Amino acid sequence: MRHYTLVLNTDSGSRRTLRISNPNTDIPTATLATAVDQLIANDVYDNTRGGLESLNRMELTVVETTAVL
Repeated sequence: MRHYTLVLNTDSGSRRTLRISNPNTDIPTATLATAVDQLIANDVYDNTRGGLESLNRMELTVVETTAVL
């Protein structure tokens, strides 16, 4: 299993987290950066805790399981 975790800064000083499960990791980094910029520009969250301002970090997590028996 794989997922991206995006942590976004808001203009009120808080953070918002978005998890994307089973992403296509073949997408170029420049394309991902453009998509994150669009996400920030077209804020999808309720602004009561602040509007999206910038990307704090984006991480790819890979979980592998191996059957032993």
